[in-house]
Amino acid sequence: MGKGGKGGASALVMVFSFLFFIIAFGLAVGAETRRSQGSKVPSADAEGLLVCQYTPSTATGLAAGALLFLLIAQLFIMIVTRCLCCGSAYTPGAARTFAVLAFIFSWLFFILAFAVLLAGASGNKIHTKGLISPSVTCHQVKKSLFAAGAALTFLTMLLSELYYVLIMKASSGGSYGGPSPSVGMSTYA
Repeated sequence: MGKGGKGGASALVMVFSFLFFIIAFGLAVGAETRRSQGSKVPSADAEGLLVCQYTPSTATGLAAGALLFLLIAQLFIMIVTRCLCCGSAYTPGAARTFAVLAFIFSWLFFILAFAVLLAGASGNKIHTKGLISPSVTCHQVKKSLFAAGAALTFLTMLLSELYYVLIMKASSGGSYGGPSPSVGMSTYA
């Protein structure tokens, strides 16, 4: 399932995971542009007090969608590669070494992206309610929180795709940057 014609990376797997990562990235960028913004307006009930009025927001739904597509893409890559630990042994060499590094950093960026998007989605629903004084500010998500989630999603995509290509190279017996070490035993057979 995860190998192409000559034991390398499958284009179908890469396209499928890339598509889901790009959708997650686009939804995170969309959440940044659609986040809820609050402004103070005079209260109709009390003289001298204000209320927070918020713009309609779809950022929470967009961020939740980004979380879902990010999770599907990351899990798909891990299932196809058997998560680096469940499967046959990989050929020692630079491809395996760099695949392990890409694996670790892709999961690190995935966890960070997931946490940032989750914090943004939940924070976007918090609104300041009731009468407030002029010194109180209306609660809103920080301007670049969803953008940070989008950037971390993009880094996760790059490292996951790199991990997939390198681990497929290591599983096919090739190495990254030169021939793999071997001992010729054909003359002794």
